[in-house]
This record gives sequence, C-alpha cells and structure tokens, in this order.
Amino acid sequence: MNAAELVKVLAKKLQLSQSEVSKRIDDTIAIIAGELTAGNSVSFSSLGTLETKKRDERISVNPATGQRMLVPPRIVAKFKPANGVKERLKNMEA
Repeated sequence: MNAAELVKVLAKKLQLSQSEVSKRIDDTIAIIAGELTAGNSVSFSSLGTLETKKRDERISVNPATGQRMLVPPRIVAKFKPANGVKERLKNMEA
C-alpha cells in the first residue's frame, strides 16, 4: 500500500475528504519526525515502537575495487514491532 492508497481508504472510512486526510497524515508524520529528531521514541501499543539508534563507525569494502573506506557514525531510525504484530506475521504462510 502506498500513501495515496492509504489516504483513499482512510478518507472513505472516516468520511472525510482525501485532502483533509492527507493533511492529517502529513501533520502526524511531522510530529513523529520531530520526536525522533529530539531523540525520543514513539510507541503505538498495537503496532510497535520507533526509536533512534547510533550506528558506530565501521570499515566497509567496495566489492568491485577492494578499496577499504571508513563509514562515519550516524543516527538511524529503528522500528520494533509489537508482540501482536510479530505473532500475526509468524502465523502467515510463506
């Protein structure tokens, strides 16, 4: 599902215009991004937790040339699914 499909489904379910739903989704994403930027985690009890982690610097090798290079440390967003989501995924057929 892409963003346009999500907006369409939510607009129908909430009986709102697609532009209103799109604005609300954009506002929600801005709030979540702000919290992550501030170093806070964001939890949804039925979905999971978004949090930031520091990825340490490491040495990477270019497979084409064999050249080694240092990749600097950086902050990345991580998602940890809730137990209910893990169970639903575990019970899916491959």
